[in-house]
Amino acid sequence: MGVRRSKLSGLLLVVALVALWEASVRTGLVEADAWPAPSRVLAVFADAERAAELVGELSGSLARMARGYALGVLAGAAVGLAMGVSRAVHRTLEPSFELLRVVPSPALIPPLVLFLGIDDAMKVAIVALAVFWPVMLNTYHGVRGVEPALLDTARTFQIPRLRALRHVVLPAAAPLVFAGMRISLAIALIVTVVAEMIAGTGGIGFYLLTMEHAARAPEMYAGVAALSVLGYALNRLFLRIEHARLRWYFQGAHRP
Repeated sequence: MGVRRSKLSGLLLVVALVALWEASVRTGLVEADAWPAPSRVLAVFADAERAAELVGELSGSLARMARGYALGVLAGAAVGLAMGVSRAVHRTLEPSFELLRVVPSPALIPPLVLFLGIDDAMKVAIVALAVFWPVMLNTYHGVRGVEPALLDTARTFQIPRLRALRHVVLPAAAPLVFAGMRISLAIALIVTVVAEMIAGTGGIGFYLLTMEHAARAPEMYAGVAALSVLGYALNRLFLRIEHARLRWYFQGAHRP
C-alpha cells in the first residue's frame, strides 16, 4: 500500500509540474520561443507525420544502443570473470584498466571517428566501451566476493572447476553482475545520444540538434520527452527481467 501511494505521489508531482509549465506559458509569465507549452509538445505526437519522424529516429538510436550494450555486457562479464578467478589476469590487466576507465566516453569519440568513421560502427563501439566498465567491475567484485565457504564446499565434494564456476560462482555473483548491467543500461542510452550529437547523421541525438538549429522547439522537447519515457520503460523492463532471473535473491532479501 505504501509503495502504491509513493508511486501515486510521484505521478501527481509530474502532472503538477507539467500543469505549472502549461500555466506559465498560457498566463504569459514566460514568453519565449524556446519554451513552448506542453500542449504544443504533445501535439507533435498527435501529428502522424511528425510522430513517425520522431519514432523512426528513436528506433535507429535504440538499435545502435542495443548492439553496443550487448557487446559491452558480454565483454565486461567475460573479462570481469577472468580477472575474478585468476590473480595473474588481474595483475596483468589492472594497471591498463585503471588508466583507461577514468577517460570519459565522449572523449573517445574523436579517435574512434578517425578509425571507424561516423557510421554506426563508431556509435556501437563507443556504447560498448561505456557499458564495459560497470559490468566488468561489478562482475569482478561479484566473483571475488563469493563466500569462501561455498568454494570450500565445492572443493570438498570434488566438483570440477568449470562446473563450480557455472553452478557456484556465477549464481553467487549474479546480483552484482545484474546491478552493473542496470547501471550500464542508462549509460548506454546517454552515450548513444551524445555520440549522435557529436558525430551523427541520424538518430535521436542528431534529431534533437536538428530541431534546435531549425528553431522547432516543440519537436525538440518531444524528442526529450520520448527519451525520458524510453529510459523509464527500459529500466522497468530490466527490473522485471532481473526479478525473474534472481527471484531467489529478492525473496531472500525480503525475509524477516
